[in-house]
Amino acid sequence: MHSDLLKIEITQSSDIPLIFTTLKHLETQSGYHFTALKLALNELIENILKHAYHADNDEGVPIDLRVTFKLKPCQFQITLQEFGEPFDFTPYLSEAINQSSDHSKGFYLIYDLVDAFYFNNLGKAGKQFTLISAFSNCQLQEKQLLKDKAITHKNIDTLNIRHYQVGDETAISQLIYQNYDYTYYKPLFYKPIRVKKANTEDKVISFVAEVEGKIIGHFALVPRPHTNCTEVAIAIVHPQYKGQGIMNTMFVTLIEEAQSKQFRSIFGEAIMLHPYSQKANLKKGMYESAIVLGLVPGDIEIEHQLKIGQRSGVLLGYRIFERAHFELNLPSRYREQITLTYTQFDLTFKISKPQRHERKMQTFIDQELNLGTIKIDADIDNERLTTVVEMMMLEQNAMLYVDINLHRIKEIDTLVAQLNKHGFFYSGVMFDFYHDEDYLRLQKVTSKEIDIDHLVTYSHFSKKLLDFIQADKTTIGF
Repeated sequence: MHSDLLKIEITQSSDIPLIFTTLKHLETQSGYHFTALKLALNELIENILKHAYHADNDEGVPIDLRVTFKLKPCQFQITLQEFGEPFDFTPYLSEAINQSSDHSKGFYLIYDLVDAFYFNNLGKAGKQFTLISAFSNCQLQEKQLLKDKAITHKNIDTLNIRHYQVGDETAISQLIYQNYDYTYYKPLFYKPIRVKKANTEDKVISFVAEVEGKIIGHFALVPRPHTNCTEVAIAIVHPQYKGQGIMNTMFVTLIEEAQSKQFRSIFGEAIMLHPYSQKANLKKGMYESAIVLGLVPGDIEIEHQLKIGQRSGVLLGYRIFERAHFELNLPSRYREQITLTYTQFDLTFKISKPQRHERKMQTFIDQELNLGTIKIDADIDNERLTTVVEMMMLEQNAMLYVDINLHRIKEIDTLVAQLNKHGFFYSGVMFDFYHDEDYLRLQKVTSKEIDIDHLVTYSHFSKKLLDFIQADKTTIGF
């Protein structure tokens, strides 16, 4: 099924039934049932009429309501843009999705009925609401990735792996498109000028694979700022050249480059829609340390086939070249799991309570991926912690992460307990993540579009880690 798009514009409240007639037609054409979505849409329109047009009783009041229906392979999306009186709907969107009581009216009811619900104030362009309903039978199996896709392997006798050169950027962006269309979760690489700028400023260290002068592969180091750790990322091979070891050859080159530049460690984010990147990381001596939920947007699509319609997670794998810190203060709740992680890497450490440290807490918002992070390097009183968490919740990010320094926080048990009360559960260990120091990441689901039940794991450790995360989430009640 290809993506279908339909737009209608309503100028009189008496014409609103046309919206539901259109929805009924799409329901019939698609073969899907939109019962819950229709209830959510009706509730949303009633709220818009009440607050933006004061149209409680007058069915003929003039309105300006533009409705877009978008039917995708794995989800159905309805966007409503209205130009009524200014009204701040934000307070009605901020209740935690794990509410214990049912709601019979209002925006909280809409949360219960759909898989994702968003609001954007567009200023002069009005206000925009988005409802998304995912199709439950759209989880694809890994074997379907290349199903019905006839690929003739091209000759790679002249394969050459080399550093990025100015002029390569357009071919790199085209490779991203050929594999992911416009759904890749690192949007920088769709803009050749940004690829060029990132490489010339050493914010990205790209390598390309070329055959007979044609770029058919890309892999890069993406150094983290203010620490001596780098991500290995943006691994792409042209579909007609896959299955011939090109990625493996580039991976070896990347590891050699990281060692020559004396990085302490490298890490990779393996998308958990399939096991292929997980296998590749393990073969290159990487060990797994964390599962980060919601990092991959729900609209990502691999080779136009593999898609889930929900935000997926990544499995972090590390290869550590050098260690300097061996004194840690681990929270009692997660001490055993963290110790298992360090044991994988054959790393020993000493438990030591540090002196109080005054490095400031920081917050980060990733606007492109709709994610928020709180970084904590010192003991913090509960009142301030609560204020920061509530402030970050108002940003309406799909996920909220907290990164906790494992070297510098004296009362780490108290901190973790307070974060658990706020709904944060285990993610894993992030080695050398800031300031060449290790961090415990906790995570909080703040959107209904996060997938935690269909993540693909490959290794024994990753399966156990996912079980631990799911159990911890259940235990804290979120």
